[in-house]
Amino acid sequence: MDLMLPVREQMAAIRKHGFAATWLLQYDALVEGPFVEFLKDEMPPNHEVGIWFEMNRRICDDAGIAWRGNPAWEWDYHVPVAYAIGYPPAERRKLADTAMDTFRRIVGRDAKTVASWNLDAVSVAHFSDVHKVDAFGNCRDQLATDGFTIWGGPIAGYYPSRQNAWSPAVERKNQISAPIFRLLGQDPVYYYDNTLPYPDTMEPVWPSGQSETFVNRFLEMIARGTTQSLAYAQLGQENSFGWPRMQMAYPMQMEKLAQISKGNDLIIETMGETGRRFQRAFASTPAQAQVMLSDPFGKKDAPQRTVWYQSKHFRANLHFRADQFYLRDLHVYRDSYPQPYLNEVAQMHGIEQRMLAVLDGYHWSDGAVKAGHETGLRAMGHFSLVENNGEETSLRMKNVPDVNESGTVLRTMIPLSGGRRFDVIFDEREIELRVNNAPKQARLVLNFEWAAERSALRAVSANQLHYQFRGFDYQMRIANGTASKTAQGVKIVAGGPALRLLMSHDG
Repeated sequence: MDLMLPVREQMAAIRKHGFAATWLLQYDALVEGPFVEFLKDEMPPNHEVGIWFEMNRRICDDAGIAWRGNPAWEWDYHVPVAYAIGYPPAERRKLADTAMDTFRRIVGRDAKTVASWNLDAVSVAHFSDVHKVDAFGNCRDQLATDGFTIWGGPIAGYYPSRQNAWSPAVERKNQISAPIFRLLGQDPVYYYDNTLPYPDTMEPVWPSGQSETFVNRFLEMIARGTTQSLAYAQLGQENSFGWPRMQMAYPMQMEKLAQISKGNDLIIETMGETGRRFQRAFASTPAQAQVMLSDPFGKKDAPQRTVWYQSKHFRANLHFRADQFYLRDLHVYRDSYPQPYLNEVAQMHGIEQRMLAVLDGYHWSDGAVKAGHETGLRAMGHFSLVENNGEETSLRMKNVPDVNESGTVLRTMIPLSGGRRFDVIFDEREIELRVNNAPKQARLVLNFEWAAERSALRAVSANQLHYQFRGFDYQMRIANGTASKTAQGVKIVAGGPALRLLMSHDG
C-alpha cells in the first residue's frame, strides 16, 4: 500500500478550500520516511503537526523499554502492545517524554496536539502538566472494535478527570487542564444499538461517510443544530486505509464542509486551536448536546431520531423510534471512579472500558435485542400516565418533537394525543420530566426495564436507586416520586405530572 498517496491527496483537498488541519504522526512516521519533509514543504501556516501516541518497536527502543509485541513485527495492533494502558505508569511517562523529545528535535517545537485510539489519564496528565499539550483526541464510544470497548464517555469535548480519561472531572481540583475531544464524527442515532454491520462514522471509507444524506445531516447537526455551549466534530481518515478506499468520499466531504461553512459561524481550525479556544471559554466542562430530529440515513419507514445531552455530571440520551420515545442511556460521572487500567497493565486483547450506568440501553438489553432483533427485552426508561381512574396509559408521540435551549437547559417538547405535551428538561445536574395539560391528580410513571442479570442495580429505596459496578458504589436520587423494584427493573411513580431525576453526586 502506498501510505504517502493519501497524505498527498488529502493535502490537496484541504488546501483547495483553504481549511486549517491537524496532521498527527505516529512515532515511526516521525523518524522515518517522507512524511515530515512533505509536511514541512506543503503545510500552509494554518496547519499543525502533532503526535499520534500509539506504540511501536521504534519508540520502545528509543525509550529503553522492551518490545513486547510480535518479534517479527515493527508494529503490533494488540491492545497490550499498541496502547499506553499496556505499560506501567512509569513507562507511559517515559514513552510520552520520548515522543515529545523526538518530536521537538525533528519538527523544531513541541507538539500541542496528542491523540490516540486509547488514551489514559496517566499519559494525558503527563503530556498536559509537563509538556503543556493544548488538546487531546480520544476514540468515540465503540463496541469491541480493534480489541476494546469504550462505553459511557462524554459525546464531545471535556476536561478529563485525573483518575479517568473517559470521564469529565466534576470538581476543578481533579481535572486535567487540557481538554479531550472525541474522534471520528459518530452517528448519534444508530451506532448505539450496534445495528449496522460497519462503523457508522464520518470516516470516508465506511458507507455512512460515503452517504451524502448522512454527511449532510451530520454537518447540519453540528453547524445549525441545538448544541448548548459547543458543537464539535473531527473529520479525516488514517492513511493506512489507502487512498482508493477514501478517494470518492473524502473530496465530497470537503466540498460539503466548504458549502455549510459559508455564511455560518462554523469554525474550521486545528485541534490545538480548538483546545486553546475551549480553555479560554470554559473553566470546567460545559453542557453540550447533539440533536438529530431527522433520520440520519433518510429512512421513511419507522424513522429514528435522538437527543443527546452531556454535562460534567452525566450524559443522557432520549431516543425516538416511530411514535415511541424513551430514555436509552444514562451515565453518571464521579471523580473517585478510576478508569480501567489506570495503574494496572492491560494484558489481553478484547478489553472493556465502561463508565457508571444508571441505564445502559445496549449492555443491559437481552441477547435477542443485542443481536439486532426487534423482539426481546430492550433496556430503556419508558413513560406512562396514571389517570384519575387509576388506569395507566403509555405515552406515544403524535408529531416530531421540538427542542430549544436556554443557558445550561435543553428542553425537548414531545406532542402527545389529546393536546397534551411531554417535556424532557435536561440541566447540568438533573433531568425533569413533565406532562403538560394533564389533570392535576394524574401521575407520571417512569418504568426502567432491563435484563436484571445484566444491570448494575443493587438496591432500591423510595427516593434512590443504588448501583455497583466493578466494586464501585453510586446512586441516582429521585425528587417528587417514589421508586419500587420490579422483576425487570424499577418503577418510579411521581407525586403528580412531573418527576425529577437528580444525576449529580451532590444533587
